[in-house]
Amino acid sequence: MSEPFLESRIMYQCVKCGRIFEREKLSKIAETQCPFCGYMVIKKAKSPTAKLMKTSELGKDSSASFFES
Repeated sequence: MSEPFLESRIMYQCVKCGRIFEREKLSKIAETQCPFCGYMVIKKAKSPTAKLMKTSELGKDSSASFFES
């Protein structure tokens, strides 16, 4: 079961005005309406932290001849 703290940290962004707000700002009646400008389209905002991804080591392999022309 998810914790209420993590669920409340989901951030949303209005497509029209660009303001970012938490899930708590959304009303139960209009869950897709911006609380600031009233526009009816919102999206989940991207996290301000970056994700670290491991890169492929395929290019470092000398036996991979398909990179040569």
